[in-house]
Amino acid sequence: MWKLASPDRKLTLSVFQDQEEGLYYSLASNGRDVLGRSRLGMATSLGDLRTGFRFAKSEEAAISERYSLPVSKKSVYINEANELALHFEIERLAVSVCFRLFDDGLAFRYAIGSTEGDSADAGADGQSIRIYAEYTDFAFPKTYDDLWLQDWVNTYEGTYNRCGWEKAGRRDYGMPALLHSADDGRWAMITEAGILNAGGSYCSSHLQTEPGGRMKLAFAPEQLEPMKGELPLATPWRIVTVCDTLDQLVNSTLNYNLNPPCDWEDTSWIKPARSIWSWWAFENGAQLYSEQKRYVDFAAAMGFEAITVDAGWDDSWVKDLCDYARERSVDVWLWSDMQAIDTLEKAQEKIPRWAAWGVVGLKVDFFMNDSQHTMWQYNMIADLMTAHKLMINFHGSTKPAGEGRTYPNIMTAEGILGLEHYKWSGLPHAVHNCTVPFTRNVVGPMDYTVTGFSNLNRNTTQGHQLALSVVFDSGVQHFADSIYSYEAWKGTEFMRRLPARFDEVKVLTGFPGDHAVLMRRADQEWFVGGIVTSSRSLTLPLDFLPEGEYQVEIYRDGKNGDVLKKEVRRLSNRESLSVQSLENGGFALYISDGKRALKSGVQGGYMDADAKAYASLDAALRGSADRVACENAAGGSAVRLSQAGGLVFEGIAAEREGRHTLRLFYLSAAPSSLSVSVNQGEPQQLFRLESSGGDEVVRTSDLVVTLRQGENTIVLGCGGDGEPAPGIDHIRVIGWAPYEDSFYPAEAGVLAGGAGLSHVDGSAGLRKAVGIGRGGSITFDSVMADADGEHILTLDYYSGENRALLIAVNDEPAIRSVLFNTGGWGPARWDISGIKEVKIRLRKGANRIKLYHDEELAPEIGRIGVRLEKHAAEGQTKGLAESLESRR
Repeated sequence: MWKLASPDRKLTLSVFQDQEEGLYYSLASNGRDVLGRSRLGMATSLGDLRTGFRFAKSEEAAISERYSLPVSKKSVYINEANELALHFEIERLAVSVCFRLFDDGLAFRYAIGSTEGDSADAGADGQSIRIYAEYTDFAFPKTYDDLWLQDWVNTYEGTYNRCGWEKAGRRDYGMPALLHSADDGRWAMITEAGILNAGGSYCSSHLQTEPGGRMKLAFAPEQLEPMKGELPLATPWRIVTVCDTLDQLVNSTLNYNLNPPCDWEDTSWIKPARSIWSWWAFENGAQLYSEQKRYVDFAAAMGFEAITVDAGWDDSWVKDLCDYARERSVDVWLWSDMQAIDTLEKAQEKIPRWAAWGVVGLKVDFFMNDSQHTMWQYNMIADLMTAHKLMINFHGSTKPAGEGRTYPNIMTAEGILGLEHYKWSGLPHAVHNCTVPFTRNVVGPMDYTVTGFSNLNRNTTQGHQLALSVVFDSGVQHFADSIYSYEAWKGTEFMRRLPARFDEVKVLTGFPGDHAVLMRRADQEWFVGGIVTSSRSLTLPLDFLPEGEYQVEIYRDGKNGDVLKKEVRRLSNRESLSVQSLENGGFALYISDGKRALKSGVQGGYMDADAKAYASLDAALRGSADRVACENAAGGSAVRLSQAGGLVFEGIAAEREGRHTLRLFYLSAAPSSLSVSVNQGEPQQLFRLESSGGDEVVRTSDLVVTLRQGENTIVLGCGGDGEPAPGIDHIRVIGWAPYEDSFYPAEAGVLAGGAGLSHVDGSAGLRKAVGIGRGGSITFDSVMADADGEHILTLDYYSGENRALLIAVNDEPAIRSVLFNTGGWGPARWDISGIKEVKIRLRKGANRIKLYHDEELAPEIGRIGVRLEKHAAEGQTKGLAESLESRR
């Protein structure tokens, strides 16, 4: 028998053999079993490494180091362990098992072919080997009968369900797995380390449970054949974390400690960020250059570090967007499906080009496979991205295994059931949110995409959603909701306070699936996020603060889940703070000396600093319009319009005559319509308004109106009979308006090759060009431009699936653009329109634009539009942001 103690002597490892020379291990904490007799071994083409372990020698070592990472949950990681390497021979094959015992857990891995020392020279380097299975298992005592397990799914996007061993049965579960002992209160977690950085030498693994407290290691279901490798070969590390408290568990860094450090020194280009992102609220928003520029403008104004451009971007304008963003100190991340770069040849073609555009990172999606080959693909992609100084966000991905130490540019990863699931289900719920800080987020940063509240199927409060921005750790913290929701939201001020990186994390109180309150510190600022499943008051001692008095900004649940309240108090570190939360609610605290300015940046474009605000409180009511209390509104109340009642704003000042932007701050649970009359006698305009997310949730929408120089009167009313009546918080008037498109309907095009016109189902007279592609085309012969130069081509189209389109302008070579599905997540629809923007060059006068595809079916085209693209310097003064609403 061999023994090994942890540095603090509290954990004890025992390794022993049976009569058949099989190898087993057990683990105890302060003399109490954490693991009983658990098997070791492997099945390989060079031998069945289950019995016949003939001992050669043992080696012991101590590990002690401290290191820091640019992306981390705390400023310093401590790696202290005692190591025991046992070297054996089996059928003249050198086999080693290396154990490392930390104060907070055990790790071990197998090595074949003398990788863990200089034991007997058996198994020549370069010799082929196949791995059939591991016999590794984990035998827990009966006291560990409280489990949180995720049913196996290759995206790792499932809930962690609480159960006992009997209910767990014989099933497959993902890692990490969390266990709790009711006997002594200890926590244990099983996971692994060192996979994506191992050159594709091994697959990722999961767990199979057996009644009675045993878990077996199992290879990825996608690993349909034995793993192939060469000697020497080392497996990933198998980890059993053991902690007395959840705070120790959350602070554990075992899987990082077990990975090799990066082999390059300059990490200055690795920048944690808060990133805004249009996809969650507007799925095809990344198809619009103008929309992404608005997101840049908003990020710059709020002081956020980045935007992420998701699926649908176009090659023609990404570089220009990066240039525009760089001038405003905003970074641009870009989405790609992994299938576009899944071979070395494809990755070498695309990744350098994207880096040359000025993109700082890639969100690489749709791996959804844990096989050995897919692990090689991760490694290959990470190597190439690192070579081009690109940051990494893996999506549709496996669990993190600490590879962020080797690749500190791995900022975050999915492998989490996140906020996107609201788009097609009723998840995530508060129980899930209160579980993952103690499961998935322990093993690495997670791209849950936090703080969404504009969806009607939301099942948590606004306070809960705001708190997630602190409770969940991510090197790039994506805020899911739209700029049109955040501009009007009280919680955005807290988001502006948040740093992109923290120095310390502490669990103040919590239990998986019930509640979680975490504190994160950045220098001398403290952030607390609390989430609960049932209504309660939580009392938090402030003794985590240094001696002194502090200003505490409290964001908490209001009267219902759609209301967020803010209050400010002065408290000392010797006091406690009690916060009341609703069911599925939460709260966020910002604690400082009260002297720190709110983060902000460049004000311009969409976020024009010269906008003038007019409160509904100062406007006159007409007819049956009524003032209603609204805590989310800027002045504490809003005006509810009605079919017979409107709102009159007088004294609207304009410095010039012409088109202006009217930014409406409104409230409406259902989609609604609004009538706008400017000055007496002018034609009335009708505008459609999206749901704001609730009758007490405020959202913005930009409308274009024509004002005369001097003072104007604007009257707002209901848009139509039987339409829901929106509420009005306030308006802002901006002295510029979007550049207008010149539109050309499908009827104006010349159809050829079998293309024709068809009515759009369910519409009143709308027609579209169908049969484009595979020889079919539509050509617009007289597209007029007022000047030579870059223009934006707007494609209004219909498509039930992603389809490519070739665009030929005059005599220039055709460019290819992919237009994404317009029907969302349901069955394919061809009656829902979408918009794609492509940057093209036109000459002054008439131009010819041909839309076609020689080999594939193309989208159906409703109309095209063109507008001149201004230079960034002009846009900063005149306003580059184009309003999608005005073009619809």
